[in-house]
Amino acid sequence: MPEIKDNGKVWIRGQVGTTFAVKVDEKVFVPGQEEGQSIEYWLEGDFLCVDLHSLDQNIRIARRFPLGLEATHPATLFNGFSKTKHADMKVIAYEDEGVAEKIFTDAEYADGNIQNLFRDAFWQLAGLSG
Repeated sequence: MPEIKDNGKVWIRGQVGTTFAVKVDEKVFVPGQEEGQSIEYWLEGDFLCVDLHSLDQNIRIARRFPLGLEATHPATLFNGFSKTKHADMKVIAYEDEGVAEKIFTDAEYADGNIQNLFRDAFWQLAGLSG
């Protein structure tokens, strides 16, 4: 069974700052969390599921990462990882082909009462289950 092992920040070569990342088994995923967004993540079958939410910007994003994706972005573990040694590695990013995404903004966000949905209801509405 896949397992979430750690989380922290990574620096991706060519980027200005660091970004949040999640380690599942031996792979590191960059879910695309931005400043001010809350994040919830979990494993569902062979997928890493991510719920990103910004109440201030009225945006909520569902992303589903297949665990079988190949890591192609050169990066370095930066900080926050407590169970993983500092290392250079390659990571999987939310822009990669194969990552499914559904974004709720503006009227769709307000009309669907997206801000008040619990994770499971939001995930079902996003249509990214299994």
